Amino acid sequence: MAVSVTVRDIVNFPGGTAKTVSVDVLQIVPKGTSEGDEQWVATASTTATASGGGAIQSIFKTDLKRGFIKSSGLKGGSFNIAASTGMVIAIDQAIGLGVTITLATGNNILGVDVAQDIETKLQSQAVIGGGGAKIGNLSYLNCQVRFINNKFIIESGTVANTFTGTGKSSVVVGAPPSGTDARTLLGFDVPTSSETLAGRQLVETDITATYTAGDVLTMTSTANLATGDPIMVYTNSLVSSFSQAVVVSGVLSSSQVRFVTASGLGTNLSATLPIGSVVRKMEHVDQADPVSAITTVDQLYRFALDSLINQINFGA
Repeated sequence: MAVSVTVRDIVNFPGGTAKTVSVDVLQIVPKGTSEGDEQWVATASTTATASGGGAIQSIFKTDLKRGFIKSSGLKGGSFNIAASTGMVIAIDQAIGLGVTITLATGNNILGVDVAQDIETKLQSQAVIGGGGAKIGNLSYLNCQVRFINNKFIIESGTVANTFTGTGKSSVVVGAPPSGTDARTLLGFDVPTSSETLAGRQLVETDITATYTAGDVLTMTSTANLATGDPIMVYTNSLVSSFSQAVVVSGVLSSSQVRFVTASGLGTNLSATLPIGSVVRKMEHVDQADPVSAITTVDQLYRFALDSLINQINFGA
């Protein structure tokens, strides 16, 4: 059953005409299904028009994957932002196609206000008639930026069926072409993203020669290990007997790495490691699998509504 929702822009057009948006769940046969099986699809539609009188296409969504990037959460709840501080943000695109935003300056700016500033500037890039670099691009027009538990979370304005590859929903940040890089200040120098998490492969191997002393480990393979990588060494996969974190100081061959202890002051591990002990590369982890910002039907409906509302011309 379709549900009709009345929407207004009470900030910019408090006396403007109210518009109606409808949401529903439809059973359809999508193009390209070889078996002809029906799918239940969330839809949103409106008879309102966009700026310039253009029609707004209905929204059809079958998947809940909304790409994101999160800051480390290790920075404070307020920020001192100097002039010309910014970063490049790309949504559903490679970083080279992203937009450069410059943050509002000031001292002791709350994280929630910084998040709102970033969101407003990203969305302004896509407003039709606004002169931005991404006019009409819903990835930017519908993006959201939040500050929760000291973490900045930038979410894509699209929902897709993949976090990686063609047609992905993703967010990536980079250094600005000039000025001060805001990533370290905001905690995006150590980020987690849906794209990275989805594309990550577990790097784990076994020790093939008993370790007794020294700074070299011999293992089945050193593939995907590099200088500077932190690794955890286990006597067994359950970590019930011994574990120690060390840092790879050099990859010597396809089967050996040299290491230093986490303090960088010693070379010997504090226990003998038998053949079969496990070496695992340590990663920044947000959760085991990337969890979309949209996990319920209610959230999907709200996303579809937002997608249409952002396009409606409330002044007409």
